[in-house]
Amino acid sequence: MNVRDVQAVITASGYARHGRPYGGSAFRACNCPKAGCGAVAEGSERDDCPEHRLNPVQLWHWSAECPQVLAAARIAIGRGLAVFPLPIGGRVPERGWQRQATLLPERLPELLAGRGVGIGCRASHVVALDLDVHGDEDGSGVLAALADRLGETVPETFTVATPSGGQHLYFRAPMGCTIGSVSGWRTALGPGIDVRGPGRRSGGYLVGPGSVVDGRPYVIVRDVPVAPLPDWIGRRLQTHR
Repeated sequence: MNVRDVQAVITASGYARHGRPYGGSAFRACNCPKAGCGAVAEGSERDDCPEHRLNPVQLWHWSAECPQVLAAARIAIGRGLAVFPLPIGGRVPERGWQRQATLLPERLPELLAGRGVGIGCRASHVVALDLDVHGDEDGSGVLAALADRLGETVPETFTVATPSGGQHLYFRAPMGCTIGSVSGWRTALGPGIDVRGPGRRSGGYLVGPGSVVDGRPYVIVRDVPVAPLPDWIGRRLQTHR
């Protein structure tokens, strides 16, 4: 990786330099496993760090090289969500991402090295609702209003907060579910609610917890088991396709 690539990673990840000075020229230890000496602070590097001379990328926090990112991906896998890599700071996966989706936590350090986190809906066997917040559109409010009108409730389930102020709600799909992915006003649930599902072939995906896009993270806000897809949601999505 050359210097230009390193700067691109830094810009995409949104992470700041790590380490804080104390006691003159000494530095606090950094939690990043790739830069254990914590030798960066206030925009200046220590010249006496042999590890940093060997690999300048180690000067920076970025995506899966920080422990909290791997921790979020492991939690997702623990809830039965299959993880695959996304380009650092990006939302669009590379071709063949479906074959990389895994439920094996031991694969994560290598799979996500220098990458973001994606969740594959078909490999996870889930239907996910992307509740957007854009202007006057509030997907959470629309879903709650629909549930109230039908005399139903939205069950508690594994939930991730998105940088826009929205949420990703994950639901376990029933056997044989072929609900696909729909965006915008075309969804049967109302405006501000995008749907990602297993589909008939490759299925959809979402940016997963631990990813950072434009310097803003996707964060787990409700770490509970993935609830079964409510019948009242499933019926509407199966009927209006």
